[in-house]
Amino acid sequence: MTVRFIKDRTGCCRWRTTCALMALSLFVAGCAIEQEISRTPRTAVEQLLLTGAVDQALTNLTLTLPPQADLHLEVSGFYIDRGRLTMRDQTSGTVQDPTVDFMFVRNTVAVALGRMGYRIRNRDDHPAYLVRVAIEALGTMQGLTFVGMPPIQSVIIPFALPELTVYKLQAQSGYARFHLDVFENLTGAYKGSSATIIGRTHYDQYTALFYITWIRTDLTAPP
Repeated sequence: MTVRFIKDRTGCCRWRTTCALMALSLFVAGCAIEQEISRTPRTAVEQLLLTGAVDQALTNLTLTLPPQADLHLEVSGFYIDRGRLTMRDQTSGTVQDPTVDFMFVRNTVAVALGRMGYRIRNRDDHPAYLVRVAIEALGTMQGLTFVGMPPIQSVIIPFALPELTVYKLQAQSGYARFHLDVFENLTGAYKGSSATIIGRTHYDQYTALFYITWIRTDLTAPP
């Protein structure tokens, strides 16, 4: 009698363990995406991530030139924007002119140099120095970490289950990296370069236990 009881109890425990593991495997599905491009037009958060990264990079800018020197600024970089899918046609893309981003970086660098005492001039004014801003990287990245059950839409039986989230992290980051090269405007002689300056920003949205949400970011007054 005792042996039979122990055997039944052991089998029952194994059955419960198996059922629990099967239920857990069906309910809990985790995925981590390190990098994902945005397929929507640039949002306010993405814009703030970019502007914040550029501003943060410029806090480390140093340039060795005579005080109040006259400068002309030029900017160059890769084609840093990408095709964006429109809301009306998901098969076609729209491309934003990258010169808009270049102009923003140029104007922001001009303000930073002006605060350092340098004077920004047009090329026709024949300033003493030509400063070229070389953008090495400027963009945003997105990542997703999800633990739970994704939404389910049945094809055979008409029913749907919403997303059941145990833990979810939607992470966005901004990255800016560039340096400045200085030349004599009249002779074209190379005078030197600044150190490579880097700025990083982040905007992370968390969800836990289905409906508890919070945000962590280093942006000022995010939307």
